[in-house]
Amino acid sequence: MNGTNWEGPHIEELAYQRNLHVLHQMKTHGMTIKNGETILSDDDIDYLTKEQAWKVSVENRMAHTGQEIQKMYQDSFAKSDEMWKELVFSQNKPMRRSYCHMKVEGVSLEEFMKIMGAMQKDEKVGLSAHPEHFQTIVNEKDITGIEPFGMYGTPTLVHVAIIQEGQLSATILADKDDTYPISMTGLARLTDNVTDVNIPYHQFKPLKDGFEAKLAVYWPEQVVDEIVEGHSLHLATEFYEGLKMIVKAQN
Repeated sequence: MNGTNWEGPHIEELAYQRNLHVLHQMKTHGMTIKNGETILSDDDIDYLTKEQAWKVSVENRMAHTGQEIQKMYQDSFAKSDEMWKELVFSQNKPMRRSYCHMKVEGVSLEEFMKIMGAMQKDEKVGLSAHPEHFQTIVNEKDITGIEPFGMYGTPTLVHVAIIQEGQLSATILADKDDTYPISMTGLARLTDNVTDVNIPYHQFKPLKDGFEAKLAVYWPEQVVDEIVEGHSLHLATEFYEGLKMIVKAQN
């Protein structure tokens, strides 16, 4: 990412710190944080080990539906909504890009796509992939996702739509690599159904003993560096944790 190689231990340490962060944040928003039946203070949270922090984080995020998070975080969503409306994203205007290149050995692309599908269908898998994923809100029309983009600021409430490559602008398609035959792309839009936030565009290439991935998210030109760099790490964390789930299941 941005010329820097991130190894597994670095990503795991980042995930540890974000788990602690989200637990403190949930507590600030009025939620009771528990480890089993024990209610945790802020000091107790800071004494959780890396393994304990993941367990407590997933369990407490699982304990609250997307609708409950939407109500408790309404002031935070108002703040993030204001930011995205001011930034005015359009894929036909200059953009910035979060980018992560990943090369995997020992896990097939087919296996990885299955875990990607599970992240979208199984809430616990999705919450276990990143400390700052919250439960989605699903209805007949769309999926509403909740996360702080780039691990920056407050969470954003967005409708997520799957779109096709043909709906991408020439600027984004200039990054298309024809040696990567598989792609996934989407559009995140605020719940006002007017304000676009970002476009993820992920490309995949199967290898003999694994696969390569070019993971990208496109942002408004004036977005802060912290979101651009932070979301590169968000992507790395999410996909890395998905790979760990596959390896754990294999073993």
